[in-house]
Amino acid sequence: MNTVLFKKKFPLKYLIPAIPLLLFTVCFFLFPILLMVNYSLYHSLPYGEIEKTFTFENYFNFFTDIYYVKVLIKSFLLGLAVSIVTIPLGYIVAYALWKSKGMKRKILYICILLPLFTNLVVRLYGWRIILSPAGPVSGFLQKIGLADQGVNMLFTWPTIVLGLFSECAPYYILILFSVLTLINPRYLDAAFDLGATRIETFFKVIWPLSLSGVISGGLIVYIWSFGAFATPTILGNAKHWTLAVHAERQILSLRDWPYGSAFGIIILFFTLLIVFAQTKLLKRKQMYREI
Repeated sequence: MNTVLFKKKFPLKYLIPAIPLLLFTVCFFLFPILLMVNYSLYHSLPYGEIEKTFTFENYFNFFTDIYYVKVLIKSFLLGLAVSIVTIPLGYIVAYALWKSKGMKRKILYICILLPLFTNLVVRLYGWRIILSPAGPVSGFLQKIGLADQGVNMLFTWPTIVLGLFSECAPYYILILFSVLTLINPRYLDAAFDLGATRIETFFKVIWPLSLSGVISGGLIVYIWSFGAFATPTILGNAKHWTLAVHAERQILSLRDWPYGSAFGIIILFFTLLIVFAQTKLLKRKQMYREI
């Protein structure tokens, strides 16, 4: 009975246009993930050989290796640090974009979108030039007397956070801006008519209504930073590598496919865990709004 009712409400012919996308997802996303799961349960042998015996030793070795556990914790902390920087600063820009009109909004749009038209690796090497001992930042510090010689700001934790902030901020701002545009202006007018100040209106009206955008955008920032690969590699050193970098090293450098695949599945597991927590948080927020 339910199947017949479903077919009447949602004719299967409307799903036909989704078949190419479904096939693409299965072939290039689901199948590689299942392949990695399969490899992660194999036993690795010297010289890149694999013994196809079912075992959980790769996961056991990971969680009993204090070095890689620390790498996992550092990856979590990196995501947290980038989120803490991006959420408030990105909110200010998104709010300014929402409030601006005409040419001012167009200029802000261009400033936000322009970095996205440049290749990520090119942007990261641009940061290397800017923050190098011979770069403009070091030169400025020497001019104002804060440094006697060239200051090398590369290969540090703050530099990696700065690089990831420059990557994630445009996406976070655009997501938050799309949520802010859905706020009905009548709510703001009603708050002002009731005697609320601009600050009270922001914290009691705008902030609660935009919180879903903050959470969704912050989730993307966190996941992006947690699984970052290019930025820690180019702007950092081995001390700052994330779990994603170590997964690549295990597979391509050490040729240990089972262990590297286990790294990838662990990253995927914690990413899904973060998404699940975000979904629960949004549902709880929606329940409070309905109450």
